[in-house]
Amino acid sequence: MPTNTPKRKAWKLQRDSLSKAVVRFKDKNTRTFYSYDWKHRFSKTRDAKMGLARLHKMIVIFGASAGLATIYDIATGNKIAQYFEGDPVDHHENDSFD
Repeated sequence: MPTNTPKRKAWKLQRDSLSKAVVRFKDKNTRTFYSYDWKHRFSKTRDAKMGLARLHKMIVIFGASAGLATIYDIATGNKIAQYFEGDPVDHHENDSFD
């Protein structure tokens, strides 16, 4: 006999991510990457720290090919971190990148 339990929906990047990184590459391309704040598609919870760590790691891997990379909190739009050529930049000290 079939049960009528609702199927749980999987997490979606743009809809469910807590942060995003906007990366401006040296070849003039700009891409937006969303954080993976969950361990697998059907996780019950999201972990903002895990998602941020993954974005930081990705930007460091891009290294010199990424000219400027900025990580934002999606809910508030606040700048969390900024990188230039894979190295962290104090975004409070120098806002000339905006």
